[in-house]
Amino acid sequence: MNVLWTTDTGSAMPKLKLTGHQDRHADERLFTLDVFVIDGPMSEAFLDANPIIGRTIQIRADQTLEDLHDAIFDAYDREDEHWYEFQIGGKAPQDPKAQRYVLPEAMDDDFLIPGNPKSQTVEATIGSLGLQLEDVFGYWFDFGDDWWHQINVVEITDKTGKGKYPNISNRIGASPPQYVDWDEEDDDLALEDEMDMEEYDPQAHMEKLKGEVPDRYVERFMELMQLTDTFCDKYLNVEYQMRSRELLAELLAQNVAVHKGKPQSWAAGIVYVIGQANFLSDPSFEPYMKSEDLARQMGVSIATVHAKAAIIRKAVEISPLEARWLMDDHPAMQMMQGLVGQVLAMLPDMDEEEPTD
Repeated sequence: MNVLWTTDTGSAMPKLKLTGHQDRHADERLFTLDVFVIDGPMSEAFLDANPIIGRTIQIRADQTLEDLHDAIFDAYDREDEHWYEFQIGGKAPQDPKAQRYVLPEAMDDDFLIPGNPKSQTVEATIGSLGLQLEDVFGYWFDFGDDWWHQINVVEITDKTGKGKYPNISNRIGASPPQYVDWDEEDDDLALEDEMDMEEYDPQAHMEKLKGEVPDRYVERFMELMQLTDTFCDKYLNVEYQMRSRELLAELLAQNVAVHKGKPQSWAAGIVYVIGQANFLSDPSFEPYMKSEDLARQMGVSIATVHAKAAIIRKAVEISPLEARWLMDDHPAMQMMQGLVGQVLAMLPDMDEEEPTD
């Protein structure tokens, strides 16, 4: 998720740079910064709903990095303070060549600042940092949960207008919860899995997957889905139909060459790969089908099936550890559910909150 977000300022404003530490009271410039969250403990549902999470903050040159931290803290509606640092002068967040600006108490911590004589404190003013237009620097909040931010310098003006600063002038996306309830998140995912089969609507499922496939491949998706659906309805079950559809959509979304070649070959390869992950060729499992029979019913050779399967496995990781491709009665799924139950039963009741760093 560590992507460099860029902002087109559309301005011919020259790049400005200060050398050394100037008198903080003499510097009247105003800096406009875009602050993006690029990593942290966020749920998949939150990220799907908020693909870009950013805040625009205006801050005076005579204000400090500590003031900037406070503004970011408020901009993202955080509640609990933690240690933090800024990384200035690198090409991106986490650049080891960047100069670190830390809390004063961290300067004496050899673990946090191992042999880094360049580290300075967050009491440094914004105007003293030598920032230029379009510079990028990093901000790391909470050394336990690791909230990483990228800060872009999008505008520098010579005079500060009237008003209170720092000023939060724009927001993109919702504020991520500072602490994710992973137990609730897991419960939601488990409930979704249960509903998958109980409320499976083939038409709604198809429309959802069509939305994930590039427009140029939708026709091919429908063609291959018809083949896998027909095969699974006749010889396997609805779970195989669902997993085959989802794998097909994944392959097309990744631009794997499923749109080329005989459709029966790819349909056979897709069902075969799902079957191998779920012991389809093991007679002790239901449904059961030999690989040779699968190939014959699809009208292709077993060699063709193996060739397509190799391409599919190279593009998509499918194994007993990838739960999204497994049937509900798969031994790995049963084992994981059993282990989770055992662990939860062993956990003591936690009436007191754990201390934060």
